[in-house]
Amino acid sequence: MDEKNRAVRCPYDNGDPIEMDPCRDYLHMRGDEAVDWDEDLGVWLVTGFREATAILRHPAMSAAWPEQGRTTLHAPAVEGAGDAARTSDLVRRWFMFNDNPVHSRSREIVAPLFAAERIAALRPFVAGLVDEYLDSAQGRVDVIADLAIPLSSRVICHILGLPEAVASRLAGWANDIAALLVADYLPDVVTRGHQALREMTSVVDDVLATEVPEGSGLRLLRNAQRDGLIDQVDVWATASLLVYAGFETTSTFIGKAVRATLHADAWDGLRSHEPAAVVDELLRYDTSVQQVARLATAPVEVAGRLIAAGDLVLIMLGAANRDPQAFDQPDHVDFGRRIKRHLTFGYGAHYCLGAALARMEAEVALEQLGRRWPSTVPAEPPTTRTHYGITVLEHLTVRSESRHDAVQF
Repeated sequence: MDEKNRAVRCPYDNGDPIEMDPCRDYLHMRGDEAVDWDEDLGVWLVTGFREATAILRHPAMSAAWPEQGRTTLHAPAVEGAGDAARTSDLVRRWFMFNDNPVHSRSREIVAPLFAAERIAALRPFVAGLVDEYLDSAQGRVDVIADLAIPLSSRVICHILGLPEAVASRLAGWANDIAALLVADYLPDVVTRGHQALREMTSVVDDVLATEVPEGSGLRLLRNAQRDGLIDQVDVWATASLLVYAGFETTSTFIGKAVRATLHADAWDGLRSHEPAAVVDELLRYDTSVQQVARLATAPVEVAGRLIAAGDLVLIMLGAANRDPQAFDQPDHVDFGRRIKRHLTFGYGAHYCLGAALARMEAEVALEQLGRRWPSTVPAEPPTTRTHYGITVLEHLTVRSESRHDAVQF
């Protein structure tokens, strides 16, 4: 076996394909080149930790890639796209897809929602929801459908001031918006993505027309519009970003975290290690967001490769977090690992605003699962599906029983 194949072999694999590393669909990208040109897509792929960090903080690397960043799939000949910008008008106004000063100005408006004291005050609410879901589970739960999705949905609705009844719609909206972000060269994807955004902004308008909860995200946005800091479309853009990102990344990570823990036979570690350390290692091991894009606005040299102005760069966060040059035995789950930093939430000015919220929700969910279900085992093999090139963990059913009853994982 050559060195590259040895590098991607899962240390927990005993020969059964189901036991292979859940990240195997992108770990094969780790090769000799930390920065490499992909001929098929016509983009740069960055898989090295140090190189990814350099790209993320480089001033000539723009986060506004939806304006001009294209793969070969988005070439003008495809669907007669011409020079049309990517995704949608509303998504292109998300502050995560803008550079300063637009990025910092919009981000600062909602930053108070994610302040440390606000997150700490929210913890009992999250703990109560997790208790509610585990109480009703009766020893068997689909971590995705019965815990991660309803938990993250209700939490972000609570933060923004959206009615609790809206929570059940978030998964459908997120599914269509996620497709829009990666496959907007397909007309049906564009249609569904735009419809999801319209429905989302309609709900936001309904709430804004009533008594918006004090201290909520929508109250902050309405006040900012009233004070002339932003206009109506920015209210919609920021609200839709927070709904999408607050739900999608957190719900995805909770499911992946449980799977990784079981996969590595590390369930006992949920009780023997600090929750913050557990979550940090699981964030490194299997990120909820596998890649972010940047557009070069000037020539940039990284790892001896020259990225030209106008080139699109895909930073493979998951692969970078498994870089053996940055982490010892990166394909092992080690809750005792001392991590200085990882790239799951990005780096630099665009570091994820909701990182503390995602960490807290995952800490509470894993801590209570480990405490209440100390002998948790897989009830059946996990179910995944491919969503426009991205592998999605769709179902993960576990049960609280003795280890000898476990389904082989």
